[in-house]
Amino acid sequence: MKAEIVLTVSESKRLIAKGVSSLRFIQARLEKGIIVVPSGSTNAYIYEELTGQSIDKRAYLAGRTWPAANKPDWDVKPLPDLVLVDGEPSAELDRFTALERMQPGDVFIKGANALNYNNGVAGVSIG
Repeated sequence: MKAEIVLTVSESKRLIAKGVSSLRFIQARLEKGIIVVPSGSTNAYIYEELTGQSIDKRAYLAGRTWPAANKPDWDVKPLPDLVLVDGEPSAELDRFTALERMQPGDVFIKGANALNYNNGVAGVSIG
């Protein structure tokens, strides 16, 4: 028996976030260690899953691409990076300063926005 499930973009991102947040090594770092979740559209969902807080996901976007003549009229203040230290948000650390304190096994989560299916490689398109 075969089944096909079609998800919206938001549903797909939520599913990814639920999967990432339930990984054993992520759960271990929530107990002891550092997890950095910088801005990004999928990372906004990971932010929610790891903290249990609902956020305005527009405030956690990293890159924005839209026609110059049709920019959205958002009045949204960007959220700072989420850095969890032993499961608690750290207000004094961001994606850069956390790197100086990270130890082997700590986690930096970066979403991918480019895929090479032939080679099984995910990447990040910048610029």
